[in-house]
Amino acid sequence: MKVLFTVAALVALAGCTSTPSKLTDAADRLDRSADNLYEEVRRDSDTSDAAREARRLADAADDFNNDIEDDRDRDELRERFDSVAKAYHELRDELDDEDVDSDERSAFADVTRAYLDLERELEYRRVSGL
Repeated sequence: MKVLFTVAALVALAGCTSTPSKLTDAADRLDRSADNLYEEVRRDSDTSDAAREARRLADAADDFNNDIEDDRDRDELRERFDSVAKAYHELRDELDDEDVDSDERSAFADVTRAYLDLERELEYRRVSGL
């Protein structure tokens, strides 16, 4: 009986370590989708304001993903998420001012879903004026 309990406990623990948290998953998705968006935006013009903002967001998302991999606590992650939020909102404003094609719109929708998932998981409250 003890052996069965031990095996069951080990299987449960193995399942916990192999399943990524919602926070980790959202950060990975934001990192990938921000890179994809940058590639879409820069196809039209590598020197556009939107391409520069997309690159900033991709870099901020990558840095944030690294912070999660470094096991920083949630309070520190919320603070570090400020740079992601700022880059996201600046890019969103830039894309609102430009004529974006359907591929760019779709890529930005993927970014937005991951960004909002991160906001929710971090219980992040954006400060007005970012």
